[in-house]
Amino acid sequence: ITMQLTYLQTLMSAGEGIQKVTAMCFSPNDRRLAVCLLDRIVYLYDENGERREKFSTKPADKGPKNYVVRAMAFSPDSTRLAIAQSDNSVFVYKLGLEWGDKKSICNKFIQTSPITALVWPLSRSNEFVYGLAEGKVKIGVLKSNKPQSLYATDSYVVALASNPDGTGTVSAHLDGSIHRFMFGEASGHVKIAHHPCVPYALAWGTHVCVAGNDSTVVFYDNDGGMERTFDYSNDPKCKEFTAAAFNPTGEAVAVGNLTDSFYVFALNARTGTWDDVGVKQVPNLYSVTAMAWKADGSRVAVGALCGVLDVYDACIRRARYKGKFEFTYVSLSQVIVKRLATGARIILKSLYGCEITKINIFQDKYVVANTSQTLLLGDLETLKLSEVQWSSPGSEKFVFDNPAVCMVYSAGELSLIEYGSNEVLGSVRTEYMSGHLLSVRINERPPRQGAADDPGTPREDKAPGENKQMAYLLDTQTVTIKDLCTSQSTTINHDAKVDWLELNSRGNLLLFRDKRRHLHLYDVDLQSRFTLLNFCTYVQWVPESDVVVAQNRSNLCVWYNIHAPDQVTVHAIRGDVEEIERVEGRTEVIVDEGISAASYLLDEALIQFGTAIDDRDYPKAIDILETLEMSPEAEGMWRQLSDHAMTHNRINIAERCAAALGDVARARFLRRVGKKAAEAGADVGLEHWEARSKMAMLNKDLRAAEDILLSQGQTEEAIAMYRKVHQFDEAIAVAESRKHEGAAQMREDYFSHLIATRQEEKAAQLKEQEGDFDKAIALYLKGGLPAKAATVIKQRNMLGDAPLLERVAAALTAAGLHDRAGEFFEEMDQLQRGLDAYIKGHAYRQAVELARRHFPSQVVELQEQWGDWLVAQKQVDMAINHYIEANASGKAIEAALSARQWQKAAQFVENLDPETARPYFKRIARHYEELTQLDEAEKYFVAAQAPKLAVEMYTKNSLWDKAHKLATSYMSEREVSMLYISQAQRMEAQGKLKEAEQLYVKVNEPDLAINMYKKQRKYDDMVRLVAKHRKELLKETHQFLAQHLESEGNLREAEHHYCEANEWLSAVNMYRSNDMWEEAIRVAKLHGGANASKRVAYAWALALGGEAGAKLLTKLGLIEPAIDYAMESGAYDHAFELARSSLQRKLPEIHLKHALFLEDEEKYAEAEEEFVNASKPREAIDMYVHQQDWPNAMRVAETYDPAAVPDVYAGEAKACVERREFKRAEGLFVAASKPELALTMWQDAGQWDEALALTKQHLPHKAAEVNMNYQSAQAQRGTGGTKSDFLSNGRLWEKSQQWGNAVDAYLAAKKGLLPPEELEEVWEQAVRVSRKDLRQRYPEVVAEVSRRLREVKRHEAAAEILREAQQLDAAVECAMEGECWEKARELAMGARQLEERVEAAFQTYLSGQGNTEGLLELGHTNAALDVLAKGKEWERLWEMAAKEHVGPKELAKYAAVKVQQLLDESGAVSSGAGSGSSSSVSGGGRRLDDAVVTLKKYGAPVGAQYADMYDTLTKGLLGRSSVQESEVGAAHRESVAALREVLLGVRQGVPGLEPLLMATHHTHLLDLCKTLGGGRDLLELRAKIAVAMLKFNAIVPADKLFYVAGSACREQGHTNLGFVLLNRYVDLTEAIEEGDSSLLENSDFAAATAVPFSDNLPKQQYLPEEDAREEVRDWVLSVCMDSSIDQALPAEGKATAGTIDAGLYSSDLPLCVISGAPIASRSEELRINGAVANKRDW
Repeated sequence: ITMQLTYLQTLMSAGEGIQKVTAMCFSPNDRRLAVCLLDRIVYLYDENGERREKFSTKPADKGPKNYVVRAMAFSPDSTRLAIAQSDNSVFVYKLGLEWGDKKSICNKFIQTSPITALVWPLSRSNEFVYGLAEGKVKIGVLKSNKPQSLYATDSYVVALASNPDGTGTVSAHLDGSIHRFMFGEASGHVKIAHHPCVPYALAWGTHVCVAGNDSTVVFYDNDGGMERTFDYSNDPKCKEFTAAAFNPTGEAVAVGNLTDSFYVFALNARTGTWDDVGVKQVPNLYSVTAMAWKADGSRVAVGALCGVLDVYDACIRRARYKGKFEFTYVSLSQVIVKRLATGARIILKSLYGCEITKINIFQDKYVVANTSQTLLLGDLETLKLSEVQWSSPGSEKFVFDNPAVCMVYSAGELSLIEYGSNEVLGSVRTEYMSGHLLSVRINERPPRQGAADDPGTPREDKAPGENKQMAYLLDTQTVTIKDLCTSQSTTINHDAKVDWLELNSRGNLLLFRDKRRHLHLYDVDLQSRFTLLNFCTYVQWVPESDVVVAQNRSNLCVWYNIHAPDQVTVHAIRGDVEEIERVEGRTEVIVDEGISAASYLLDEALIQFGTAIDDRDYPKAIDILETLEMSPEAEGMWRQLSDHAMTHNRINIAERCAAALGDVARARFLRRVGKKAAEAGADVGLEHWEARSKMAMLNKDLRAAEDILLSQGQTEEAIAMYRKVHQFDEAIAVAESRKHEGAAQMREDYFSHLIATRQEEKAAQLKEQEGDFDKAIALYLKGGLPAKAATVIKQRNMLGDAPLLERVAAALTAAGLHDRAGEFFEEMDQLQRGLDAYIKGHAYRQAVELARRHFPSQVVELQEQWGDWLVAQKQVDMAINHYIEANASGKAIEAALSARQWQKAAQFVENLDPETARPYFKRIARHYEELTQLDEAEKYFVAAQAPKLAVEMYTKNSLWDKAHKLATSYMSEREVSMLYISQAQRMEAQGKLKEAEQLYVKVNEPDLAINMYKKQRKYDDMVRLVAKHRKELLKETHQFLAQHLESEGNLREAEHHYCEANEWLSAVNMYRSNDMWEEAIRVAKLHGGANASKRVAYAWALALGGEAGAKLLTKLGLIEPAIDYAMESGAYDHAFELARSSLQRKLPEIHLKHALFLEDEEKYAEAEEEFVNASKPREAIDMYVHQQDWPNAMRVAETYDPAAVPDVYAGEAKACVERREFKRAEGLFVAASKPELALTMWQDAGQWDEALALTKQHLPHKAAEVNMNYQSAQAQRGTGGTKSDFLSNGRLWEKSQQWGNAVDAYLAAKKGLLPPEELEEVWEQAVRVSRKDLRQRYPEVVAEVSRRLREVKRHEAAAEILREAQQLDAAVECAMEGECWEKARELAMGARQLEERVEAAFQTYLSGQGNTEGLLELGHTNAALDVLAKGKEWERLWEMAAKEHVGPKELAKYAAVKVQQLLDESGAVSSGAGSGSSSSVSGGGRRLDDAVVTLKKYGAPVGAQYADMYDTLTKGLLGRSSVQESEVGAAHRESVAALREVLLGVRQGVPGLEPLLMATHHTHLLDLCKTLGGGRDLLELRAKIAVAMLKFNAIVPADKLFYVAGSACREQGHTNLGFVLLNRYVDLTEAIEEGDSSLLENSDFAAATAVPFSDNLPKQQYLPEEDAREEVRDWVLSVCMDSSIDQALPAEGKATAGTIDAGLYSSDLPLCVISGAPIASRSEELRINGAVANKRDW
C-alpha cells in the first residue's frame, strides 16, 4: 500500500513571465489555504478550492514595495497568519475563524537581517520560529511582541521545518549544516548533521528529509543518523530539489524538483525504511517553488515558478461504508471519515502511529476504529475523538446510550471511554449491560463548591468541573456506585433482584426498583436508604432536576423535594405513564389512556426550587416559595431551605423561613442575632463572639456556647445562660471552675432549692459529691431510692452498720427490689432470708447460684419454679433448658412446642415411649404441614402411626405421586382405592373437581372422572379425559355432545363438537334447519373453503327463489359468489337471471364463460355468438384459428375485428410452414405485412437464396445482416468463411457506415477457421475501423484482438497493436510473454523502467533456460554462475570463474553454497555435540572432507550468516566415531588440520567461532601427538590436551572426549584419573543406549568446574563395537575392586597448575595454547604471536 497523489484541480493558472509562488500554507483547521506570489498579495482559498479573500502585505517601512514574501505559517488555532518578508520584518495578521472577519496586524517584528524562513510549531500557540540571513534562528513571542534568540550560526538559514507534534524545529544552512532545537529540553540546540550540498528542501516527519542541488534525497533520524539515501544524479531528468512537505503523520513526503516534477517517498510500515513511491511528471510545470500538505493529509498543494498552483488528492485508498460514509486513508494511521449527505468530517488519527485496520459506524453518529494496539472512538456530531490503549480479540460490544461516553463491554469487563479523552475513564466487572441496569452521569451538573453539600453531609465538595458518577449491578442484588474521578465506590446490598436503576443528574442520589416493584431511594452522601413506593410501574427523574415522577397503580406520585421523601404529591390517572417532556419552561407527564394520550402539568415552580437549592441560589428559592400556598410539600421545602441557610450562615434567609413556618420565637432570636452581627460590622459579622454564642445556643449546643463565652471572659453570661435554661449544676460547675466568689452560696441555694422542691435524688447526689455519704443515704431513702442508697453503701464499704443495712434491706423489700434485698441479706449472712428474697423477686439466677452453694437439695425445685415463671412471662423458649435441668420432660416438650422449637421438641419426644409420643408427633406433623414442609410432616405422621393423615395432606396439596407412594407403602390396594374414591367424592362435593380427577385417575377410575365432568356439564374436561383415556370413543363423544347441545338449543357449542368430530356438514345442516344461513355459510367457508360457502349461498338463494333470493344475496354481498357457483355448476340460465336482476356488470363474464363452455362442447357457432355478446371477438377468432377454420376466422375478423386480419394470415402462414409449404407461407406473411417472419422462415430452413431474394424485394435494409448470417452459416458448416468472405462482409458494413457491425463482422473470424496469418489480417481491419470511426470501442477491440493474437502465437503483431493504442506497458508484457525479446527491447526503448524490466525478464528467461552463454554475453556473470551453482555443475562453475576472473569474495560465496549443499547431502545438522549420523563414511561422511577442501581451495566466506555452516561442519567432522575415523584414515587428520587453518582465517569475520577453532586446534594437536609417537613427554602432553578438551563437550561428543582422555591417562599411568574418566564414559554409553540423560550421576564431577554438564546425549556411540565398550567396562570394574586406587577426583584446591588434573578446574590463570591447561607461573609463560604457551609444552 503506497501513497497515491492524483491531480484534483488548478487554483492558479500560469501567468506571463515569472510569477513565482513564493510561499503557501494550509491552516491547521483545514479551512484555509494561503498563497503568496511575487506580487506580495496573499490569496485565501476555502476547502473547496474557491478563492474567497485576498489582502496585500505591508512593507516594513513606508516606501516602494521591493521585498519578497519568504514564508508564511498559520497559528495553531488558525486565527493568525505570520508572514516573513525579505525587508527584515515579520508581520502577524489576525484573520479570525470565519470568512469576512476583519483583518488586522496584531504583531510586528523588525530585524537587522532579511527573514529567510519561518515555521509556527503546533505546540507553541503564541510563539513562532524564524531564520535570518545572518544565520540566527529566533523565536517571536506574541505576548511581549519581542523576539528571542534560540541559537546562532555563521551561515545563512536556507530552510526551517517543524516536527509533526510541534515540539521541535530543524534549520538548514547554506554551509550544509542541519541544526535541531527541542522545546522544553535543557540542551535544546544541537547540530545533528552536515549535508554535502545546500539543503534547499527541508521537512521533518518521522525522519528529517533533506535535499538540494546534488539531485540526492537523504533521510536523517532525529539525531542525525543517515536512514536512507536516494541518488538521482544519473537521471538526466532530475535536477536540483527546491521544496519539500511531509504529510501530518510524517509517513510520506513530497519533494519538488527543478524540472516539471516532484518526487514522492513513503515509509514502509513493515520494514521501517523509506521507499520511492514514484515521480509525478507535470508538463509545463517548470520549477516547483513551494509545497504544502493539508493538516488532514488529504491534499497537497504545489506552487511553481510561473504562478501555477495545483492541488493533488493524497490518499492510500478510499472506501464507501453502507452508501452513507466515505473513508479516505491519507496514511496508515490517519483516516478521514466523511458523511456523504452533509459533507461533515472527522479525522481519525492514531496518536501512537498505529495502523488503522478496521472502521465501523454505529447509529450513523459514532465511529469506532481498531488498530493493533489501540481503540479509537469518535462522535461525528461533536467531532470529539478518543484513543485508548486496547488489546482484545475483537468481540467487544459497544453501547452508545450516553452522549458523553462510549461503554465497551469485553470479556466480562465494562470500560467507559469519554469522547475527547485519551484515557479509559473507568472499568468495572459486570454482566448487566441493559440501559435499565446501568446509569452514567458525566458532568451533567457541576459539583457544588465552597461548603458541605447538605446539612449533615459528611462529604466535602470536589474539584470544580469534575462530576462523573456511575451506578451498575455487581450482581442481581448488589448495586455499586462508583465515583469515576476518585475511583471510590459505594455498595448497596439488597434482598431482591434489582430490575431498574438511575442516578440523578448530579450523581448523588440513586433510584432503584426491584422485582417486587418496590421503589427505593439511596442518598450517596448520607449513605442512607428510603423506600418510596411498595408498588411502582414507572419511575424517572425529571430532566435537569432532582424531582422524581413515579406511577403507583392508578396514582401519579411526584416528589418535588426528594430530600423529604415522605412529602409526596399524588395525582389520580387513568392509564400508564409513557414519558416526561420538559420544554420551554413546562414539564408534562404524558399518560397513555388507551384511546388517547393525556398530559399532566407539573408545578414548574417546585421543580425550579429544587434546582435553586442545589445551586445555593437561596434568594431565588425564597421568591419561588413565596408564590406557593402553605401545604405539607411547601412546609417541607421551607424547612429544607432553613436547614441549608443555617448550615451556610445565611441568617436573613433562615429568619424568613422561620417566619413562614410560624416559629415566631426562632424568627425573633435570629433577628437579634442578625442585629448583633450588623452592629459588629461587615468585617466581623457572624464571627463576633456574642453572635457565635447565640447561634450555638440556637443549635442547642450549650457546651460550645459556654466555650465561646468563657474564651471571651464572659463568666457571668455563661452562668446566666445555664440558669436561664435551668441547668443549675452546669452553672455551679462554671462558677467553681472560674473560682467565682458566689460559687459556695450558689451551691447552698441550689441544695435548699432541691430540698424545697422535693428533689431528694439530686440533693443526695450533691451530698454524695461533697462526701457526706450518711446524709446522701438518708436522702436516698427519703426520696424512695433505696437501690441508690444500697449502691453507696456497697461502693463505700459501709457494711459494719447493721441497723443501717437492716433499714436499707427493709426499704428495698418494701420497694419491691427483692433481688437487691437478697444481695443485702447475703452481705448480712442471712442466707435463708436472702434465698426467700430472691425467690420472691423472681431472681432465680441468684437464687439457684445461692442454692448450689448452700442449699443443693433445692436446686431442682428452683429450676422447675424458674421454668414455670418463664412460661408465665411468655418466655417459653428460655424455660425449656430449666425444665430439662429439673428433669420435667413433659413440661420441657410442652414448652418447646409452645416456643415453636419443633426440632428440639422432636428430639425430646423421640426419647418417650411410642404410645406417649404419638400425640406429640401429630402436633409436630401438623406444624410442618402448615409450613408446607411436607416431607418432614410425613415423617412425623408415620411416626405417629397415622399414614392416612399424611396421604390426605399430600392429596390436599395435589402431590398425587407422593400420596400414592405413601398409601401403597402402608395400606392395601383396596384400602387405597376406597380412600381415594371417597376422598375424591368429598372433593367433588366441595367443587374441587381437578383434585377429584387426580384421585380418580390415580386409582385407575377415569370413567368416574368423566362421569363427574358430565354431571357438572364440564364438557371440555370430559372430552379431554376421553381423548386421554378412551380415545376410541372420542368421535362418538363429540357427536353425542353435539346432538345433546343441539337439542338444548346451544347451537354454538354444538357446532364446536360437530367440527371436532369432523362432521361440519352436520353443523351446516343444523344451522340451515334453524334458518341460520349466515352461520351455515360461515361454517362452510371455514371448514370447506370458498366453494363450499358458495354452495350454501346458492342453496339459500334457491330456497328464497326468484328476485327475492337475488335481492337477499345482494344485500348480504353474496350475489357474486352465487353467480360464480351457478356458472361452475353449469346453470347459466340461473346465472343470467341473477345477473340481470342484481349484477348486470357480470353479464359479459357470464357470456364469456358460457362461450368457453360451448367451445368445449364443440358448439362453435353458438360459442361464436356468445363471444361476440361478451365483446370478445378476438376469442372467437382464436377459436377458429385453433381449429384451422380459416374462412370462419377471416369472416369474424373482417366483421368484428379488422385489426386481427393480419394475425389470421400469419396464423395460416405458420400452419403452412409446419406443412413445409414455404412459398404459400411467404405469400401469407407478406399479405400480413410481416415479411421479417418469412425471412426468419427461409433462414431457419437454410434456403439462403430465397432469403436473399426476399430481402432484396421487401427488406433491403437487412441485406448486409442477412449476408453476414449467410457467411457465418457457411463457416459453421465448413463450406465457406474464407478470408475474402470475412473481408467482403466487413467492407459491406463499412460502406453502409455501420461501423459496429463492421467490427463485429471482422471479429467473426474465430480461431480455427483461418490460418493465423490470415486471422491477423482480418482482425487488423477490426482495429483499423474502431481506431478510425468507432473510438468508443477502440480500447475494447484492442484488448480483444491482442488477446486473440496471443492465443494464435502472434505476439509481435499483438504488441504492435497495443503500442499503437498507447498501451506501452501492455505491449512490452505481450512481447515478453511471446519471448519476442528484440521486439520488447524496441518497444521499451526510451523508457528506463521498461528497459530495466525487459532486461530483468530476459535475464530470468536465460536463467530459467540455463543459457549461461547468453548470460555471459549480456555481462551477467553472477547470474550465469548462479545457474551453474543451482545445477550443481561445480567444475564448469570453477572454470568459468577462473576464465572471467571472478574475485575471491565471490568465489568464497560460491564455495559456501557448495559446502552447504554437501552438508545437506551428508545429513549433518547443527544441533550440538550430540548430533551426527551413523551412516558410513563412504556415504555422507566423505562429503565433510570435500567441504573442507572446497573452503581451503576456493576461499572461506566471512559474515554472521555463515556461522551455522561452520558450526555444522566442525561438529560433523569432530563428531565422527572411531570406525568412521579409521575408514577415512589420514584424510580425517588432514581435514581437521585444513579446517583449523580455515577457521583461523575467518575467525575475525564470523562471530562465535572461537570455541570451534580451539576445539579443532586441540583435536589437531591430539592427532599430531598420536601420529608422531615419540617419548614420554609427547604422550604426557597428549593426555594433558585430552583432559583439557573435556570443556568442549558442547562441540565434540562427550563419550568420545571422556574415552580419549581416560585412555590417554590410563596409558600414562594416571590410573586414578583414568578410572574416573572412563567410569564416566561407561555411564555415558549406558545413557546413550537407553536414550535417557537422567541416568547420569553428576555428583562425581561436581568439583570439575571447567567441565560443563549437558543433557544432550550423542546420537551414536564413539565405539560402535560392543566388544570394545565391554573391554572398557571390564577395566573399570577391575580398578573399582582395587582399594589402593583413589576413585575420586582430587579436590579443586589440590589440583596444582601444570599438573594433568589442572585442566578440569576453572582458573583465572592464562591457558596454554598447546595443552589448554592453566600456566602455573609467569616464569613458565611464553608469548608468541599474541598467544600464551607453557614453555615446556611449546
